[in-house]
Amino acid sequence: MSSLTKIGVIGAGNVGAAIVNALVLRNVGKEIVLFNRDKDKAIAEAMDIDDTIPLLSEMTVKATNDYKDLSECSIVAITVGARQKEGETRLELLDRNAKIIKDIIKNLDKYVPNAVLIMVSNPVDILTRVAQEASKRDSNKIFGSGTLLDTSRLRFQVGKELNVNRKNVHVHVIGEHGDSEFAVWSNAIIGSIKLKNFPLPKGLKLEQLKKNTMQIVKNRAYEIIQRKGYTNFGVAVAVAKLIQSVIRDEKKIFSVSVKANKEYNLEKGTVLSLPCTIGSKGVEYRLNVSLNKEEKVLLLKASKSLGEAYKKIKA
Repeated sequence: MSSLTKIGVIGAGNVGAAIVNALVLRNVGKEIVLFNRDKDKAIAEAMDIDDTIPLLSEMTVKATNDYKDLSECSIVAITVGARQKEGETRLELLDRNAKIIKDIIKNLDKYVPNAVLIMVSNPVDILTRVAQEASKRDSNKIFGSGTLLDTSRLRFQVGKELNVNRKNVHVHVIGEHGDSEFAVWSNAIIGSIKLKNFPLPKGLKLEQLKKNTMQIVKNRAYEIIQRKGYTNFGVAVAVAKLIQSVIRDEKKIFSVSVKANKEYNLEKGTVLSLPCTIGSKGVEYRLNVSLNKEEKVLLLKASKSLGEAYKKIKA
């Protein structure tokens, strides 16, 4: 079996299992290895998902608690970590998860040193930086799911308000995947028309559109967590799309957690969410987004917040 079709997912919790299920439903890869310390949990999830395969495309889902079974994977998604509690910010999860990630990276460097790694655990921007600093592999091979889902949520809401297909809405949410994230409205385009020039529905003001849609995006995860205790389906499909872009070398542009280019004038080593081209080598291009004065201030603020949190890690 070609290594290009072998995918690893670490963590058989709500998010990890949902990612495996999304990969099977989307027919991405041929073999998926689901790793979990509690092997029985991984076996149960793999069996349950495996029952969908006779109704779909042929592939294999394997459960394990041995890192050796991840060898030859071309890509591994890391989902493990303490669950975000109701009312808890992603940054408050940091100390609880940093130690876990460092141990995982040590094992992945040993058994699957050439794989692309996607960080999904929160706070994803900081844990991506933790993983990059702990790993021996090139930093372009380690990136986080970042604000991909937030960007998708925003495009959907803007499309809904303007009565256009979300695929014609081009705007990115960048910065921290969390409370300080923001939309790059200065570059927003609907089809080929700048948002500021696009005809709005009667009674809708542009500033009202921006405020309302971003409020929905920022509150979405908290509302879901309040009602069911966790989020999993949305992020699972987002990660499945990232994995697909790597596996099939699609070179699609997503907002993911990466080291910021020097053109952004942020502190060296800063990792936050920015638009990038994702292909078989991981992050192939880190794009430089043109920002207005207000957006530059917001990005700098997010960078400082994430940098301060990173420096406080006790692990």
